[in-house]
Amino acid sequence: MMTQRTISSLLRPLVVSGIYKDEKIALKDIIADYIQRKIEASSAVIKQMEKKYGKNFESVTKEMKNKATMSAEDDWMEWKAAMLMNESWHKALKKLFSNAA
Repeated sequence: MMTQRTISSLLRPLVVSGIYKDEKIALKDIIADYIQRKIEASSAVIKQMEKKYGKNFESVTKEMKNKATMSAEDDWMEWKAAMLMNESWHKALKKLFSNAA
């Protein structure tokens, strides 16, 4: 399979140089690092919104109901998306560690 050979050729230098024990460990570590960076990015958006509004998402949602500005609605959508992605990335990381053991 072409994809498998490509992945193997990308990971092999990391194993040959002694950075990783084998290709599976290398791939797992690279994917875990990528997911962790995504978690950090979405967490940063969440923290930024909490700081901007001085409240958590649920409180802001209640306050905005039927009286939000366009700008506040844009923030709300970005905040909601960050929360959903953060949750999804956390689930993916948990699954990676449980399946790749």
